[in-house]
Amino acid sequence: MKKFMKEPIKEDLKMFKYFICFFLLVVVQLNSCKSIAQSNLQDSNDMGMELILNENYSGFEQEEYILIKNQKQLNAFYGKINRTRKPGLTPPIIDFTTEMILVWCGDSSASNYASLELNENDDFLQVQKINSKKSKDKSNLVVSPFSIYKLPFSSKDLKIEK
Repeated sequence: MKKFMKEPIKEDLKMFKYFICFFLLVVVQLNSCKSIAQSNLQDSNDMGMELILNENYSGFEQEEYILIKNQKQLNAFYGKINRTRKPGLTPPIIDFTTEMILVWCGDSSASNYASLELNENDDFLQVQKINSKKSKDKSNLVVSPFSIYKLPFSSKDLKIEK
């Protein structure tokens, strides 16, 4: 009778150990994926500027900075970059009463994304291009990269410092 009782207990302990190992593996995997995604997508500075998109082709021939303060301007920008995309990119959902969008479009010679820093002065918002994130391999692809940043709404003008 004692032998009959010990077998199910050993099997239950063995199954419990497998479950704990599997559970720990799942938790570790989910946490590692989450931290990689956040570090790649979230770039911000002290003004609250947040990187929301980096892409390789904007269709712009020259470097441009665009400050978007309403949905109509955002739709017009996405209309231009989606002319050659099938399916096109979906515009982000932005509350333009509290937020606005800053877009950096590189020229056709730019092959890297730019890092931007935004500083608020008394009369204007100052944007400064810090550096470019270097790509490891140089290729002959024609790209005109662009980056889209979300920042708090301001009625101040934009000043570009190159």
